[in-house]
Amino acid sequence: MKTTKTVGKRNPPQTPAEFHALGATLDREIISLRASPRERFIFKARTWDELEHFQAQRLLARQRAAQ
Repeated sequence: MKTTKTVGKRNPPQTPAEFHALGATLDREIISLRASPRERFIFKARTWDELEHFQAQRLLARQRAAQ
């Protein structure tokens, strides 16, 4: 029976400075993920005119909310 091949092993941080550097890296990744929310709404238009009408209404609603 074949055994699992181990390519490499990651060494855990040893000093407080290494822990802080790792934490800072993780914090930057979290901030970048939170900064770009994805829209989960999907609108399926039957025609191009229907899509253009929907986009115009949505733009007007956003402009009104911004004021």
